Amino acid sequence: MSIVRTEYGLCYGSDTRLLDYEDFEDCGYFIEESKRLKNIYQYVYDSANLVLSQYKAQKGKGVRTEITKFNNRISENLTDLWEMLYYETYTPGEYRIKTIYEPKERIIMIAPFYPDRIVHHCIINILGEYWTNVFISHTYACIKGRGTHKCMEDIHHDLVTDRKGTQYCLKIDIKKFYDNVDHAALKRIIRYMIADEQMLRLLDKVIDSNGKEKGLPIGNFTSQYLANLYLAYFDHWMKEDLGIKYYYRYMDDIVILHHSKETLHYILDMMGLYLGAELKLEIKHNWQIFPVDARCIDYVGFKQNHYGILLRKGILQRFYTKFDRVRKQYNISDEIAIKHLFPSEYGWIIRCSEEHSKFILNNCINNGKAKCSEYRAVG
Repeated sequence: MSIVRTEYGLCYGSDTRLLDYEDFEDCGYFIEESKRLKNIYQYVYDSANLVLSQYKAQKGKGVRTEITKFNNRISENLTDLWEMLYYETYTPGEYRIKTIYEPKERIIMIAPFYPDRIVHHCIINILGEYWTNVFISHTYACIKGRGTHKCMEDIHHDLVTDRKGTQYCLKIDIKKFYDNVDHAALKRIIRYMIADEQMLRLLDKVIDSNGKEKGLPIGNFTSQYLANLYLAYFDHWMKEDLGIKYYYRYMDDIVILHHSKETLHYILDMMGLYLGAELKLEIKHNWQIFPVDARCIDYVGFKQNHYGILLRKGILQRFYTKFDRVRKQYNISDEIAIKHLFPSEYGWIIRCSEEHSKFILNNCINNGKAKCSEYRAVG
């Protein structure tokens, strides 16, 4: 275990194991109590909120048996739901388990449409905006206007405007984040914000609905908000107490930029201490610290450095495969046709460096071989 000097003062070197710390006081952890919400539960079961919530829960779901069954008795069902919430008799139903591949395997827990998914929307309609205001501006994922493209653009802006201060990158991922969210710690964080006992009891039911002491069901509408909330104070600690200027978090994937490699090792140690001691989370062992221009930052679907932005190889390969399938049915002769037939993919492509975007579009228009080249963007 070594001691090094950084801009933060003397600290442990990069060869230090987290277990070498004698106590956790070094991590400087503390949570300041926020202004707590009171008397908000009544808005959850408000009739207007119930109607809005069932509409949002149905939106985009098409014709499904459980939704049709609900709509056949919509007035009676909403009345029953009002009584469940008013008298606090609501109990979460059993989840339906489904495995998906996107591309990695994920276990999805699907709650019943009625009453569970409607209740989830009832909660987020009231608390979602308040919780979002707690998040730092560089928290992304499941926040309106702050998706992958916004994250990429913010990183690109900082790379371009401060080359000297963004020479090195620390990239980490939290090990099985959703599965390891500790219920007691999450409830403690929520209680820093909310003082309404009825609301807290409802939230506790939703949090404990998986029948375990940890884990958030992937698939619940509430889970994405609760997951971001779980790391919200950690984000503030990183930005305000450690003073990290270039910090970006997309759910459990974190990127930090800095001019000092040694400082990033120090930050990594501090992150490990905080996450382990306060949130019972662990950083994956595949963390990376590297020079930005020696290898691109592979993050949120893009690869970028100080010289340009590329589309991630896997995403580009999937687009080429889809393009080959679609062009058998349609004549694709220009960029407008690509934009019309592939609006989502086109949005990704045009956000890359001009040279890279033209390479992809021309490759498609000219019926070139669908070849995904690992070439570097040039300045």
